[in-house]
Amino acid sequence: MIFKTSQAMIMLCAVTGLGMSLGQTASAAERAQIEALYGTTISSEVSGRIDRIGYREGESFKKGATLISIDCTSYAAERDRVAAKLASAQAKRDNQEKLAQLQSAGKLEVELARLNVNESAAELKAARANVARCSINAPFAGRVDTLQASLGQSIKPQDELMTIVGETLNARVIVPANWLSWLKKDDVVNLSVSETGTSVSGHVVRIGAAVDPVSHTIPIWARLDKTADLRPGMTARAEFPGAPNNAGSPKQQPGTAKPAPPAS
Repeated sequence: MIFKTSQAMIMLCAVTGLGMSLGQTASAAERAQIEALYGTTISSEVSGRIDRIGYREGESFKKGATLISIDCTSYAAERDRVAAKLASAQAKRDNQEKLAQLQSAGKLEVELARLNVNESAAELKAARANVARCSINAPFAGRVDTLQASLGQSIKPQDELMTIVGETLNARVIVPANWLSWLKKDDVVNLSVSETGTSVSGHVVRIGAAVDPVSHTIPIWARLDKTADLRPGMTARAEFPGAPNNAGSPKQQPGTAKPAPPAS
């Protein structure tokens, strides 16, 4: 009877140790949040009327694509006016320089003519910049998240027109701080996406700068390889195949359950 009891205890310890090992291996996984690497609010830099909206909510675009166009008639006219002013200033400068060679113009007249050219050139640069601002181009490839602008709407500088998110996605994972003993950049991460049921792989690209002193956790970010069906805000289960068996607990190593007491 004593033998059977001791045998049962030993079997229980073995099962317990195995359970810890399995549990700790499986615990090298945490919840992940899908985030866009880039995201911004598009605002106007000039006043005017919107005459074209290139992309609507949910639509994708390439880097450099025109998101919104503003009627540029007045800015183009100002550019042409300043260009003509510059041409006139250059002609006057050239004339003053020729007169100076003939000693018919003083140094002051020549210097003033040159300054007028510089001033007009600066004005033309600003006018051309305003014309360029009539077309709001995408700073990166991505999708339109929200659209606040309307066709024909009159806008002013700093008015928010749309928000966009980039197509490059990261997974943000909060992991136990003791994982830093083995978790490194470029480690593989396998994600099971909750919303789509699909799997996607990635690799660690960043590790947080500080550990939370209360929860003893730290954020890490993984760059995802394929993101066609993913959207920012989705959640996933992130598994780290390179984790050691004892990754889940720094206190208890696998198979170290107390042995059964000796039979009396």
